[in-house]
Amino acid sequence: MSDGKQRQNNQAPIKGLLIDIDGVLYTEKQAIKGAVEAIWYLQKHHFPFLLATNTTRRSRYSLRNNLQRLGFKVNLEQIYSAPFAAAQWLKSHQVQTISLFVKGDTYREFKAFRNTTNHPEYLVIGDIGEDLTYEKLNQAFRLVVNGAKMLALQKNRCWQRSTGLSIDTGAIVAALEYATEKKATLIGKPSTAFFEHAVKQLNLPAENVAMIGDDWETDILGSAKAGLQAIAVETGKFKHTPKKRTKQSATVILPSIAELPGYIESRLEVMHTDET
Repeated sequence: MSDGKQRQNNQAPIKGLLIDIDGVLYTEKQAIKGAVEAIWYLQKHHFPFLLATNTTRRSRYSLRNNLQRLGFKVNLEQIYSAPFAAAQWLKSHQVQTISLFVKGDTYREFKAFRNTTNHPEYLVIGDIGEDLTYEKLNQAFRLVVNGAKMLALQKNRCWQRSTGLSIDTGAIVAALEYATEKKATLIGKPSTAFFEHAVKQLNLPAENVAMIGDDWETDILGSAKAGLQAIAVETGKFKHTPKKRTKQSATVILPSIAELPGYIESRLEVMHTDET
């Protein structure tokens, strides 16, 4: 722990947090032990945070409902998702027509656009899971060949389910990029723009915000590249991260988000010691 405290002395104080959902707060239908209490600690102490997620199978509305069902008392404004960020991006670029390649109720984030397969301006790509078929993939391929641009909600390689690791959106995007020889615009993590926009909502400098996640590539390295501090948790898919990769960064690693209150208290303690 002494090494951890030594690193903390050289870091700016953490005044806000971006927190991943899947693998950090819960795994599918099961809350991670101590996660509800950790979020309650932040709320009790009025500590600013956003739940920043690459989840593309759910809208923010169903994410909120699921979180509340598991005991997390969060509201819609505290959820910053890749589909929501994509809708904002499309609006800013004055896009009117899209074709959604997504699953679940994610479409609720895109009601401002006309969803069509007749020459859409953008193909919006998310994880469609078990609904993925050759026919659907080929339809997406043809839309791009015929002029649609690709907008990737995220490019995660995999995600942690209760039954084990599962292929995520990144594999679908990679297949379409290879087949069409065109590059998709990335919206979600690890896009630097995603982190910048999320931090802007907290109204804090990037150096005073830390990202908490279980994905070394999208959460940890992505947020560090955007100028944030990063806290890895050893839940979710973190256990599948090669140990040699975790040595590439001075990131703090916690067993789970349940340790977050104690970590924050230790940071405050170090800050008070430095001041004296």
